[in-house]
Amino acid sequence: RHGGIALMLLKELSIENFGIYKGKHSIDLTVEDGKPVILFGGLNGGGKTTFLDALQLVLYGKHAKCSNRGALAYGTYLASTLNRYIDESETAALALTFTHTTGTDEQEFTVYRSWTLAKSHENTKDKVTVTCNREVNQHISQYWDEFVNEFIPLSLSDLFFFDGEKIENLAHPERSADLIKTGIENLLGLDLLTQLNIDLRHFQRKRKTDNVDDSVIKNVEAVELEIVKNNTLVSILR
Repeated sequence: RHGGIALMLLKELSIENFGIYKGKHSIDLTVEDGKPVILFGGLNGGGKTTFLDALQLVLYGKHAKCSNRGALAYGTYLASTLNRYIDESETAALALTFTHTTGTDEQEFTVYRSWTLAKSHENTKDKVTVTCNREVNQHISQYWDEFVNEFIPLSLSDLFFFDGEKIENLAHPERSADLIKTGIENLLGLDLLTQLNIDLRHFQRKRKTDNVDDSVIKNVEAVELEIVKNNTLVSILR
């Protein structure tokens, strides 16, 4: 975001034992005046998509839109991302350093996410530590899932994180229109109205269902009362 509101600049991404990245690798993401673009190229299987997955995962954790997760549970997915050539006791880790500027106030954040393989792979869990100006901030670390949406909302991440193979989605008139519509709605907070509208329809349907249930219950109670009366009458006639 710009225009005096906020500016976020990525500085460095560190990848350790994640996917094809065995050991620790640090990628400098700073740019220079007159050179504002960084390009990554490589053959298929060279780690380009894994690099983007690392960016998503370090920021959004279990909510990340990683390329090969599919329907895997989060713990199982984390276990599957460990480099296959390392010992099972070793740690996988991602760290992203970025600056966030509001007005004249600039702060540097580093998000560090790490995990080790659990005996039952589905029980693998990650740990998040966030530093602000190189000091650990326990509050932000604990509530990072909420804080990250102040920097790059998950609903807008598709506009920021995509590779060249998916650029067609932005170039295609119909698909790009949907992406831009979603982005504008989120920026203006209109997505909240959309969600409220959906929730209201669910609530109305539930009320109708409850009303139907109430009427059925009343009918059953009336029938039961009628049965009691009839049984009493039958007893008298006997």
